[in-house]
Amino acid sequence: MTHDMTLQDLDIWHPAGQQQLFRSLLDAFSYPGRIQTSPLNAETWLALLSVLVDGQTTLSDPQDMVDELDWPKLEVQRVPSELAAFVLLDGSRAPEFVPSLGTLEAPEGGATLLLRVASLHDDDSSALRMRLTGPGIREAVSISVDGLHQDWITARNDWVSSFPLGVELVLCDEKRFVALPRTTRIEIGGAA
Repeated sequence: MTHDMTLQDLDIWHPAGQQQLFRSLLDAFSYPGRIQTSPLNAETWLALLSVLVDGQTTLSDPQDMVDELDWPKLEVQRVPSELAAFVLLDGSRAPEFVPSLGTLEAPEGGATLLLRVASLHDDDSSALRMRLTGPGIREAVSISVDGLHQDWITARNDWVSSFPLGVELVLCDEKRFVALPRTTRIEIGGAA
């Protein structure tokens, strides 16, 4: 990589950009509620899929968000939403299925849901405000999300109520993302 080329100039399939994005994703899961900015010049959800999936994983795209030209690059197995390790969805639409929650013997089988939203904020400037507590959060954190149907949080809280079973959520706007692991407690409308 030349010194005058930045990661923003790289294609999302370039290993250097993917490695930096993967580190940001690890930070997002380590510090739930901390909004991360994607270093790549692409839709955040597609950039995240480029680092999360491979030929050994499964993906469901029930709303056909992935372009047909990108499927071969992802090298992932397509499966129904209820069976997928990763599910890509429009967060503005209410949940219409129950994802894999894992089992007591294999809780890691719980799905990771990537929900596309309009925008993420760390202030109270938008429609859905959430108060987050739990592991990785020293003091309660509040984030706001535009374009997320409230039923996702209600369903997610139900799905993680039998911990260690549950799902992980990753909310993605055009350039940023936030991780909400199953261990994070989410209250709708709470103030920090």
